[in-house]
Amino acid sequence: MPHQEHLPQAGRQFAHRSRLPGAAAWLAALTGALLLLLFAACPAFAQANAAAPALHVEAVRGTGWNDTAPPAEGWTLVTLPDSWAARWPGFDGVVWYRLTWQEPEQVHETGLLLHYLNMAGEVSLNGTPISRDDSLVEPLTRAWNTPRYWLLAPPLLRPGTNTLLVRVSGLFAYQAGLGPVSLGTPAAMQAEFEQERLVRRDLQVLGLAVSAAASAFFAALWLLRRRETAYGWFALMSVLWLLFGYNQIATSPWPFASNHSWQALNISTLLVFGVSYVIFALRFCGRRMPRLEGAALLIAVVGVLDLWLAPHADLIAHRAIWTLVGGFTVIAVNGTSIVHALRHRNSPMRSLAPFMAVSALTDAHDLLVFTQVIDSNTYYTTMSSYILLLGMALTLAAQFVKSLKRIENFNTELIEEVNAAKADLAATLAQQHALELTHARIGERVNLVSDLHDGLGGMLVGSIATLERTPENLSAPELLAMLKRLRDDLRLIIDATGRDDGARVLGELLAPLRHRSAQLLDANGIDCRWQVSGIDTLELPPSQSLDLMRFLQEALTNVLKHSASRRVDVTVARAGAELRLSVRDDGRGFAVEGTGEAGGAGLRSLRTRARRLGAELQLQSRPGETQVALRMPLAS
Repeated sequence: MPHQEHLPQAGRQFAHRSRLPGAAAWLAALTGALLLLLFAACPAFAQANAAAPALHVEAVRGTGWNDTAPPAEGWTLVTLPDSWAARWPGFDGVVWYRLTWQEPEQVHETGLLLHYLNMAGEVSLNGTPISRDDSLVEPLTRAWNTPRYWLLAPPLLRPGTNTLLVRVSGLFAYQAGLGPVSLGTPAAMQAEFEQERLVRRDLQVLGLAVSAAASAFFAALWLLRRRETAYGWFALMSVLWLLFGYNQIATSPWPFASNHSWQALNISTLLVFGVSYVIFALRFCGRRMPRLEGAALLIAVVGVLDLWLAPHADLIAHRAIWTLVGGFTVIAVNGTSIVHALRHRNSPMRSLAPFMAVSALTDAHDLLVFTQVIDSNTYYTTMSSYILLLGMALTLAAQFVKSLKRIENFNTELIEEVNAAKADLAATLAQQHALELTHARIGERVNLVSDLHDGLGGMLVGSIATLERTPENLSAPELLAMLKRLRDDLRLIIDATGRDDGARVLGELLAPLRHRSAQLLDANGIDCRWQVSGIDTLELPPSQSLDLMRFLQEALTNVLKHSASRRVDVTVARAGAELRLSVRDDGRGFAVEGTGEAGGAGLRSLRTRARRLGAELQLQSRPGETQVALRMPLAS
């Protein structure tokens, strides 16, 4: 590119979907444009205000790369800034510049500012060397964007004619030559040098640092949110921009051995950046255009191959063509995005359009510099990254505020819905609690009826049967004992239903029942024999213990009431993880198949208690033998 630099890539827009208040965005864009104009104007003001002696400038072409002194003849007048590509087409080598001016008899300190030389060189004043670049042959030191300042004082300066000799080693393809040279007061030249260094070096470095930070930030965002592909493309754009913009501050073509390879890489980076910019703009708007994306990629591939395969003789034309292709691609994306934002009110591009406008302006300026329509060596696209960074920050802030408001609204709605749900749940729970209380009361009544039937009822039946059979043989003590047994059973029911004292050993509960039932059966002529094993340490919850006692009571009561037997055998044994109960009599039996679920109250009670205990009930009966067996699993 002319002046050694390619069109700096301009379209680094923030890959985030949000809307920015229009006034703030346009104000930021206008501020950025004014700053750019100020940067462009400052050097001109400095030059205009610096009192400088008249410079007489001549140039002569050297005879070889290793010249140590200029030729004696062939000098021609030139004006600065100067590029020798038009004067000596196709010339790569050394050109000597001789600048002369007059100093008064009383010599004062003078500031000397050399804005740039392209690409490498050495400077001497009145025969005394004052500056020399590291490499004056390929690979040349890339000093094209490096301003130089010297404070000249006696004995360097002398009254009368002073001669500044500048040896420039350059390549015609990159606008080789010498930039402006300023003489003036030290204060004025120092200020102008600082301004030049700010624009040419410091702001360029800061812009590259911004690109590096942006690429890392958006790469992290993309890794965390893969579906937001615009983040990934913006991160890639930032990396490519970093590589391309490094041309502004690079002082060596390393790792290449020549500047031709360096320039081929630089423009290749610009072409790939243009493709990434196209895809980023589409993804940012949530769109895909495979044909357009494929065409852009194909053009970039063709351009890269052409740049690396083109002969050096045609390098200028090829480099110029592909640089313009890359630059116009970026401008086209900016322009299309701005038009899209203006036509679609809800487009996410509306937040970036003002910053894209600034980018388009800097792109256009740098293309004009590249094509030498504007006679300058300063490029502003790298510095426009500050404006684009402002766009990124404002867009991200707007998105964050929008998301925060959405979260706040969601939280408010969620709180309201939770409160409403809590009220409904409280009402439902209150209603359910009332129903559960009602059910509990009904259940308690049913259980109480069942317990009265199985326990107290059975004992009453047995007592009544005894009175009916031999009422004349019952003495007062026997009748009193019968009533005490009824009292004890009633007390058992009251204790079991009135409190819960925790688990109790089954053997302790079984002993009173065994004693009472044996007495009752013996009184009615039934021989009752018990076999108990393995329950001395078996502890069960009160509810299970009571159900087991009632189960045995009901089974024995059925024997007393219905069997007409003479003997009954009761077994209560623990077998591993199972409790087995068995009541066997030698009575007349009954038809088990005919009872079903609709049997008498006694059988229904047995089945109900078996279900509550989670046990298996077995009924077997024939004349002369009836057995009721229960197998209940024990908790481990």
